[in-house]
Amino acid sequence: MTPRATLALAAALLRTRILHRWLTTRERIATWQTWKLERLRRHAVAHIGFYREFGKAPLSTFPILGKQDVLRRFESFNLLGLSASQVWAMIDRAEPPAGYDVGCSTGTSGSRGLYLISDQERFVWLGTIVAKALRLSLWRPQRVAIVLPRMSRLYSAANESRLLKLLFLDLADGLQAAATALVAFKPTVVVGPPKALRWFAENRTPISPQQMFSAAEVLDPPDREAIERHYQLKLREIYMATEGLFAVSCERGTLHLAEDVVHFEFEPVGISTDLVRPIVTDFTRRIQVTARYRMGDILRLDRKRCACGSALQAVSEIIGRSDDVFRLPHRDASLPPIMLTPDILRNAVLAADPSIDDFRVRQIEQNVIEVVLPLHVSGAVGELARQAVVRACARALTSPEVRLRREPLPVRTDMKLRRVENCCNSGSL
Repeated sequence: MTPRATLALAAALLRTRILHRWLTTRERIATWQTWKLERLRRHAVAHIGFYREFGKAPLSTFPILGKQDVLRRFESFNLLGLSASQVWAMIDRAEPPAGYDVGCSTGTSGSRGLYLISDQERFVWLGTIVAKALRLSLWRPQRVAIVLPRMSRLYSAANESRLLKLLFLDLADGLQAAATALVAFKPTVVVGPPKALRWFAENRTPISPQQMFSAAEVLDPPDREAIERHYQLKLREIYMATEGLFAVSCERGTLHLAEDVVHFEFEPVGISTDLVRPIVTDFTRRIQVTARYRMGDILRLDRKRCACGSALQAVSEIIGRSDDVFRLPHRDASLPPIMLTPDILRNAVLAADPSIDDFRVRQIEQNVIEVVLPLHVSGAVGELARQAVVRACARALTSPEVRLRREPLPVRTDMKLRRVENCCNSGSL
């Protein structure tokens, strides 16, 4: 690790810890963000092509952007002027520019996002997440195992420090291979998608981590229950994406937005009073500016302050992706379609019978929903689940055809698990 990288890591870790103690009110958070956002605005206008025309206009007037907006003009959003095609070529060759890293998302929504980040920014990211998530000791470094579909130099940054020993396990190699490597590594911390953590639990993988974090997928109740029951710990969450680190849960298990490094705006979802879609501005990154970027996720905000004392906005639940909202015809054909968010459908199936521990609910046509349950679930229980979805739709004033299927539901390591999925592209908000 270079002296500059060491300094960036130490500074980020110390700053995060200090801010944790200082950002004790919403007013202090607003003051901190106002200062950081103005610095980002000045940098963007001076150095990033897309924003030069905005001059002295406040950041709040910058346009809200989506993934396709950035991909179409990727060279206009980064300091190096690299186009999306150039970055893709670098990813394929595994040859990022000297002093930088490039990467892409998993493409859950059908297209992959890109990122360009400097080595210094990598260590700022590492210091921030370590300070929020881990208990550190210079004498006994944490042994962190990360189980994800794709390696990134974001994670390799950890092995360049003396704070952590990191093992990255590629899900493409299979869960059994990952389990074998975990046992040999003896991790103190395991980070992975809930489907993988649940597989380790159900297959009694003999590890004894002090902490476990769910990441990269929605954490559903059956997964949490199975993981916590076997490993006898509180499963925490890390919410991050190509666009940055967005939230880490505290030791009480409450997910807190990372408002010390990201500014959040919220768009309401439908007529709901508590479901929102975040618009993010990361004020720690300068190489690729992410300003007023609309995420594809739906969050349920918690209006109460967490008992841990943090003033950072608490999140009750990550509901799922806006792409997976079902849009179904209203019973009154003259009225707009009805929107059913993933939590409504998920909760309906899980409440139908306690024996249901896995499922899929898919909108396969404009007015057809398919409920898929594993083979061990009886036909009678399956019918209860189907009827529960019918009733949930009826309460929302829509009457789609709801079909029931039972089939094997193996753990897929080549794609993210989406238990509620809009398969007919009519659910984007």
